[in-house]
Amino acid sequence: MPDLEIMQVIFNQTGKTITDRYLSTIRQQIKRESYQWYKTMREGEYEYLHEFKERINEIMDLQKKTHEIIDNNENNPSIQLDAISELHKLNITLSNYFDVAPAIGNVTVSTTPETEATINDRDIIV
Repeated sequence: MPDLEIMQVIFNQTGKTITDRYLSTIRQQIKRESYQWYKTMREGEYEYLHEFKERINEIMDLQKKTHEIIDNNENNPSIQLDAISELHKLNITLSNYFDVAPAIGNVTVSTTPETEATINDRDIIV
């Protein structure tokens, strides 16, 4: 997205004007934060797996809450239908995560040859 368009969207949403320099500063900050996150995930032995498991747990919690909404709204079919639709989306997302899980089961988690370690499928607890 061009800078002028970004600045226009920000103005439309907030009523505030930003400068090119400020936009550049924000981009650099995003790059630094993204790099730091990527570096942590790449170098950490189990951080990536932990994050993956946290996303799965989050989806499972949302599924439980959605089931509660369905159960607590027996007299409101439109809310039940919306909740069922959302539950279906959550099921697809969770299924996609489980499809990806075996692929991360045999990944190298270290970046230096001296300390390379491999995580086997049996080491993953999801």
